[in-house]
Amino acid sequence: MLRAQGGAIVDAKGKPVTLRGVNLGGWLVEEMWMQPFVTKPPEGSSEAPVKDHVTLWKTVEKRLGAKAKTRVQTAFRNSWIAESDFDRIQAAGFNCVRVPFLAELADEPGGLAWLDRAVSWAEKRGMYVILDLHGAPGGQSDQDHTGQAGVNLFFKEPKNIEAAQALWTRLAKRYRKSSAVAGYDLLNEPMGAANSAALYAVQDTLYKAVRAGDPDHLVFIEDGYKGIQHMPDPTAMGWTNVVLSVHYYNFNAKTPEDQTKSSDGIIADIQAEREKRKVPYYLGEFCMEPHGTSDTLTRFVTSMQGQQISWSPWSYKVTWAKGGQSQWGLYSNAAPITPIDPFQDTEAQMIEKCRRLRTEKLDENKSITTVYKITAGKQIVER
Repeated sequence: MLRAQGGAIVDAKGKPVTLRGVNLGGWLVEEMWMQPFVTKPPEGSSEAPVKDHVTLWKTVEKRLGAKAKTRVQTAFRNSWIAESDFDRIQAAGFNCVRVPFLAELADEPGGLAWLDRAVSWAEKRGMYVILDLHGAPGGQSDQDHTGQAGVNLFFKEPKNIEAAQALWTRLAKRYRKSSAVAGYDLLNEPMGAANSAALYAVQDTLYKAVRAGDPDHLVFIEDGYKGIQHMPDPTAMGWTNVVLSVHYYNFNAKTPEDQTKSSDGIIADIQAEREKRKVPYYLGEFCMEPHGTSDTLTRFVTSMQGQQISWSPWSYKVTWAKGGQSQWGLYSNAAPITPIDPFQDTEAQMIEKCRRLRTEKLDENKSITTVYKITAGKQIVER
């Protein structure tokens, strides 16, 4: 089981471990921009557009019924991530996966079995899993990746915070003995908090909820883009085995040099804050789009490893109806594919289209997988 020791994550023998992770984006939290769903209803239809997880499956259920919706959803999940994907991930030089999930997964009949599956597959390969609450009850921001765009009620309604506390205690008890679980990422990108004080007060309640069920695993605390310099000192908060986490995206980059300058900057910021706080840091999401190259990615990953900063890019795979490859996915469809149409497809048609999304039917983006494989080799040599 991993633990925090000063500014490093270490294993049971005290050996430093840098988590080289990848996000399993789109598996348990669908995002329309990175997956091939028809989002606009047919002309003349009274149906609302599909914007997120909630509206996607409501549309399917309204047309086909609850049982059919579950069968399509299961087919999609089975196709998006399978056990064989963990072999690909490990072969690409990763030792960890970050698994985004929604709070409502725990309310599905057998819903937590999907997390169990990821943990089991990782354990068989000597890998780690970070469980990431991507969508808290009520939504911790107005973003679609909370599961429902435009809600943003998590921090505003005490009942939502209480539900998240109960969920984290439940999950902590479930995985407290699993050494394959690296730890618990309490809230993904919690941008809906009014300020840093409100953000970390709630994070503190969730930390305590985890500790009520599991005294040992790492707990990952995110800054919600409120600034790494405003993150609390875990010692002052009474937190143990905590990793502080930030995300990196520079969508305003105009050149590869812009990406390098800003990515060098986030590493420098982490180094400075880690020196002050003596706590490990995890860059839980990043992508070098736009204008990223193999060279900018290599520099970033190599720098993080050299500083023992754990990391995980977004995302393992992406698919688009029009096709194409970019820095967004290790795997994607280079050629166009027929999108899944929740407004008009039959159950059988949707299930067949889901099967076409299996990773073996996609194209490896070797311009970025090669970077991860090479840097993994360098890490082994350095150790």
